[in-house]
Amino acid sequence: MMKLSLSKKPISAIMASILFLSLITGLFTGSPGTAKAASAEETRFLQLYAQLKDPANGYFSAEGIPYHAVETLMSEAPDYGHMTTSEAYSYWMWLEVLYGHHTGDWSKLETAWDNMEKYIIPVNEGDGKQEQPTMSYYNANSPATYASEYAQPDQYPSQLSGKYTAGKDPLDSELKASYGNNQTYLMHWLVDVDNWYGFGNLLNPTHTAAYVNTFQRGEQESVWEAVPHPSQDDKSFGKTGEGFMSLFTKESNAPAAQWRYTNATDADARAVQAMYWAQELGYNNSVYLNKAKKMGDYLRYGMYDKYFQKVGSAADGTPEAGTGKDSNQYLLAWYTAWGGGLGSTGNWAWRIGASHAHQGYQNVVAAYALSNPDGGLVPASATAGQDWSNSLKRQLEFYTWLQSAEGAIAGGATNSYDGAYKAYPAGTSTFYGMAYDDAPVYHDPPSNNWFGMQAWSVERVAELYYILAASGDTTSENFQMAKQVVKNWVDWSTDYVFAGSRPVTDAEGYYLDSQGNRILGGDNPQVATVAAPGEFWIPGNVEWQGKPDTWTGFASSDGNSNLKSVTKSPSQDTGVLGSYIKALTFFAAGTEAENGSYTALGGKAQQLAKSLLDTAWGYNDGVGIATKESRGDYARYFTKEVYFPSGWTGTFGQGNTIPGTATVPSDPAKGGNGVYASYTDIRPDIVNDPDWQYLLNKYNSSYNTATKQWENGAPEFTYHRFWSQVDMATAYAEYDRLINNSSGPVEPVAPKAPSKPAVVAGDGVVQLSWNNVTAADNYTVKRATVSGGPYSDVSVVTQATYSDTSVVNGTTYFYVVSAANKVGTSPNSPEVSAKPAAVPEPPVGDLIVQYRTNDTNPGDAQFRPQLRIVNSGDTSVALKDVKLRYYYTIDGEKAQQFNVDYAAIGSGNVQGTFVKLTPSVTEADYYVEISFTAGAGSLAPGANTGEIQLRINKTDWSNYNEIGDYSYDPAKTSFTDWARVPLYLNGTLVWGLEP
Repeated sequence: MMKLSLSKKPISAIMASILFLSLITGLFTGSPGTAKAASAEETRFLQLYAQLKDPANGYFSAEGIPYHAVETLMSEAPDYGHMTTSEAYSYWMWLEVLYGHHTGDWSKLETAWDNMEKYIIPVNEGDGKQEQPTMSYYNANSPATYASEYAQPDQYPSQLSGKYTAGKDPLDSELKASYGNNQTYLMHWLVDVDNWYGFGNLLNPTHTAAYVNTFQRGEQESVWEAVPHPSQDDKSFGKTGEGFMSLFTKESNAPAAQWRYTNATDADARAVQAMYWAQELGYNNSVYLNKAKKMGDYLRYGMYDKYFQKVGSAADGTPEAGTGKDSNQYLLAWYTAWGGGLGSTGNWAWRIGASHAHQGYQNVVAAYALSNPDGGLVPASATAGQDWSNSLKRQLEFYTWLQSAEGAIAGGATNSYDGAYKAYPAGTSTFYGMAYDDAPVYHDPPSNNWFGMQAWSVERVAELYYILAASGDTTSENFQMAKQVVKNWVDWSTDYVFAGSRPVTDAEGYYLDSQGNRILGGDNPQVATVAAPGEFWIPGNVEWQGKPDTWTGFASSDGNSNLKSVTKSPSQDTGVLGSYIKALTFFAAGTEAENGSYTALGGKAQQLAKSLLDTAWGYNDGVGIATKESRGDYARYFTKEVYFPSGWTGTFGQGNTIPGTATVPSDPAKGGNGVYASYTDIRPDIVNDPDWQYLLNKYNSSYNTATKQWENGAPEFTYHRFWSQVDMATAYAEYDRLINNSSGPVEPVAPKAPSKPAVVAGDGVVQLSWNNVTAADNYTVKRATVSGGPYSDVSVVTQATYSDTSVVNGTTYFYVVSAANKVGTSPNSPEVSAKPAAVPEPPVGDLIVQYRTNDTNPGDAQFRPQLRIVNSGDTSVALKDVKLRYYYTIDGEKAQQFNVDYAAIGSGNVQGTFVKLTPSVTEADYYVEISFTAGAGSLAPGANTGEIQLRINKTDWSNYNEIGDYSYDPAKTSFTDWARVPLYLNGTLVWGLEP
């Protein structure tokens, strides 16, 4: 039993508590009648937030990146604590969303997203470094070359055989049309934050953090059997002339230098989920919401079969290449991956999806947000909303299909049996043609045994149940499925969860009843317990028996009497506890939203959530909420089990030769002919870890290598994982929001200054807009005729827009805006200026310019107008005689580049010239003049040029600010006649207006 008392806490923890007390005293006291008392849950959320952000606690790196854990000696999915994952980043978003809700400060959320974009989304975020340098060479008609998956790492490398022709990628052209390129806007799953491996960041060497990967070799490759390697592999490390690629795949020639990334679909979906809640809770900065939409747009690749094979076509062992959406599983598979060449011969790229879908990776909240207008995050691409709508229903069906008779959710399904498109065994249960798999993706240990996969996943179903009930949707099939899944799951799980008592188990972890009998599933088990004040216990593992019925639809599903789950191994996993509490909380709130008050089970869930939250707080050691863990698996630090093929030798990033000279022969029964090395053979720097000597001494004094037992106890560690701490922090925050009905900051505070004001001048009018400010009751618009004021009040408004009609054409006006509420008034916004003028009549001619843009980020390093010329006359026009002008502000004088991403008349026939305006005008100091070669041909009467997709950037990749640019209009997302892109025929203005 572990109990914490103040007398046992370190001095630093006590000091942190004192500092936090002074902080919350300032937050929660004020004038009588203005402040409400902070709940215990809100106070604890803010304290955990402060602990996470305290530099002394060590959760973040010097580059502001969240570590997987504070401690370094650990091996689970990351094999070192100071890695980070897309999982950690997605949890960071969630943390900042709820901090924004509780405090009104959303700037922390934007900082987190910026950091994510800089260090773990491998795109050029404005620093000029191309991290997907050859993605433009990708051929959507031939996405990748087939290589089989195998059961054992010893069977690798896998031959790039092309045995099955990849299907066609139906998303690439759509994404290019939406964003101007196909640079994948997803997180890579693993980053070496401190460059501990030593590979460095090849494509962005100014970053310490480096993209790396581990798992590549099939279902039995655990973290103990993986070989860490760089994601940007120019063959500086690994085997001479081959790098690390030859460990994983083989081909007729030496592998080419290449970059490659892999996302974890659940993490990107969680980031989208967080942004959904941000918007629901008052956040409205379209720049970052649009980034979430873009992430969701690209996340659709995670729905596709690995090699774009038609779903269900491989049931007989003969897969059929997909030709469109028929390779879309509409489930979130384990990953999607993409890559391409490096160097002078690197003009190629590839992309794959994944064939295996795990219940633990589904995210119905993200699917709802990305498909439903009420969700607010429908992506820009034409079919994205419908894809996510299909996925929402398919995911809910998936949960229903996989729910055991007890209520737990079974593993998942695959479209590629054994990872090789083998024929399904007779009697295989199927879901839309996919084969049931009780442990998708990995088997060491089985992927669906850990209870965390239950809590993570069903918590999201509980959220959706609440969302739909609160919106009044209590009759749709989606609602019925969500309710059924979460209700049955809560009913099952609460029988095995305890606060203040400890369940009785046997030596193998089986729960026992009062007669000492093992509980092997069934309804309403009566678990024997003993009193244990201050302790909490949740399940650690679930074992599986049987299979679900083949899916034929919700109406005919009958509860899966042949699919059984056995709950085992009570645990004190704090991260899983946080997710579990949130599942209970959302379920309870959902029953109240649906029925007007808690149901009996909803009330039980609410009370259990409260008890668990109160109990868990006793484990706060000043750094976070953590428990001591027994790590019997750490004997594998010393076991020789990392496979290397015979003759393979290379250099690791820490300077050592791998596999080294201390290897043992591999087991031929596993299919290989090579050697095994250990964790330390590959990563020798681990012996310098401050906890290594403790582990080594424990191993030498306690572990029996013959019996493989820790005879004097397994090593114990206390870990502060970032995601676990956020799961607990957000559990307090969500309980406060949903059960205590907290609606935001605990005490009214004066609002922040409005940000990003924008103006558009017209004839006798100036249109102003700015970002909404949380907690603002109204805004005061002020203006002056000289920059810097003094300003006079013009109007008080309640919306974040204003039309000033009391202006004189030809006069320049300078505007600021302040926000106010009953507590006080904010500082002024940044100043903007506008000069209204009479609008000249545009020339009337036969040529019309149409414009649209999908550039949803006006503050990034490029702008992307899309143009089309229409000939409405009765005479053909030679395009070589035509010029267009697009006006904008350069926002920092730098050399610029003109790019044509696509043109129906041929990209090579479109040219661009940059012209500086002297003098500049309010809305432009440059224009790009677009002209055409003779090869563009003529434009016939009634015809148009088709799309011309342009992209302009500065050579140093510094940012533009398109807001207020003369020719830019973010509202025009479909082609519209646009007079602000003038057209000249033989040098004469025949369409549009100059600024």
